[in-house]
Amino acid sequence: MPSAYLNGLELVHDDTGGDGEPVVLVNGTGATRTAWRAHQTPALVAAGYRVIAPDNRGIPPNALPPGGVTLEAMAADLAALIEHLALPPCRVVGFSLGASIVGELLLARPELVSQAVLMAGRARVDTFGGAVTRAATDLYDSGAAVPASHHAVFQALCYLSPHTLRDPAAVRDWLDVFTYAEGTTGPGVRAQYEAMGDVDRLPRYATLDVPLLCIGFADDVMIPAAASREIAEAVPGARYTEIERCGHYGHLERPAEVNAAMLDFFARRPEAARPAAPGRPEAAHPAAPGRAVPASASGSGRGGA
Repeated sequence: MPSAYLNGLELVHDDTGGDGEPVVLVNGTGATRTAWRAHQTPALVAAGYRVIAPDNRGIPPNALPPGGVTLEAMAADLAALIEHLALPPCRVVGFSLGASIVGELLLARPELVSQAVLMAGRARVDTFGGAVTRAATDLYDSGAAVPASHHAVFQALCYLSPHTLRDPAAVRDWLDVFTYAEGTTGPGVRAQYEAMGDVDRLPRYATLDVPLLCIGFADDVMIPAAASREIAEAVPGARYTEIERCGHYGHLERPAEVNAAMLDFFARRPEAARPAAPGRPEAAHPAAPGRAVPASASGSGRGGA
């Protein structure tokens, strides 16, 4: 388990090593680097990439890190690790809170990133998202112990698609995972829930100049697909794709489709991912499932506009 002492804390991370071009994976609230190991890391390694996946500050052993748990601090940790490992410019992928961390990195240190993918990203917190944050922090502050069965059902309703919940075998497997897997808790995770704050970052995102793919999950109730598409529509040249029949954990529910969209985007030369020069339109291609298209032309038929 490699680690690096940076920014006053021990940054624990996975690193597959090798000579492939690096991809850094940044996880969401309360999740650790291990969540990528089942689907995204194997797919990227099979495609020839080197994969680095750090734990964000707030995850033990960095539950109470110097400087607190903020988007700015987590992005600074990410930048420090990228520089420490001599990766830049590299590809960076963020999921949920990780997408906001990557967004902050793109604003603060765009020279470190060659291409970026935001999965279930948002530029601002909506009413339900704010309610989830309050519920999570209130539960932690209360000190109440939630029965494992209740926790599992709540997780399933919030993070999975109704299509998954209607599949008896799949929902049994997921309920087992939610029941028996030990979730990360503590003051650092509580702080992660509040890291987004109530700031609207969309105007700042509109200034980004890094090739960007936004992936929305059609049945996501935690961060609606429309929030991801909103970012893509604000960032010049950004691309958007929407994955059907999955909720907030879309990269785990529909990993083949998510990985295909990500790898298709990565396979493009970074120059080709930027807006075409005036008078030189980008080559047209059909909008196939799992294939990214410009946000202005995307028509998923679900969520979005």
